[in-house]
Amino acid sequence: MQSTEYFFSVRDVVLEEWINAIFDTYPFQTTGFLRTNDDPFTNPVADMTREAANTVYEAVSGWDKKPADVRAAIDRFVHMRAVQTFLPSQAMLVFYLLKPLMRKHIMPTMSKAGKMKDYLEAESRLDTIVLLGFDLYTKSREVVAQNRINEIKNQHAQLVRWAQRVGGAPLPEEGQS
Repeated sequence: MQSTEYFFSVRDVVLEEWINAIFDTYPFQTTGFLRTNDDPFTNPVADMTREAANTVYEAVSGWDKKPADVRAAIDRFVHMRAVQTFLPSQAMLVFYLLKPLMRKHIMPTMSKAGKMKDYLEAESRLDTIVLLGFDLYTKSREVVAQNRINEIKNQHAQLVRWAQRVGGAPLPEEGQS
């Protein structure tokens, strides 16, 4: 039996447990909605989580996945959490929630079959995904911070223009602050 077959044989169980563990990282009042609403338009967080989890699981398992697809899935995971109120450690936790499930459902079978080296390679792939995820998370947080800075600058400029109009001062010409 090939190593990927061990992962495939428990895929649905592991994915379901992993997705539920990810949903549990959200506030209590949100988890019920995430689990019960399958509409991608009204519940995009759950939809993106399921889609990304599937791709990441396949990449960890060693299935032949395009690097661009894996990167996009990781980016969806972390970007979604970067714009929410999670700490960096909480945002990246989603990946580490997979490891105990792999150890519970996959490692014993692969160990008995003498495929422990292959299993450890899968865990190493997960660690690599976490590192890439952290890079993408940092980039997403930088974009969020820059957007906030730009918004504050725009608000400040609007306040200055309003104050000048109210105070009767002439407005600065285009290009001046």
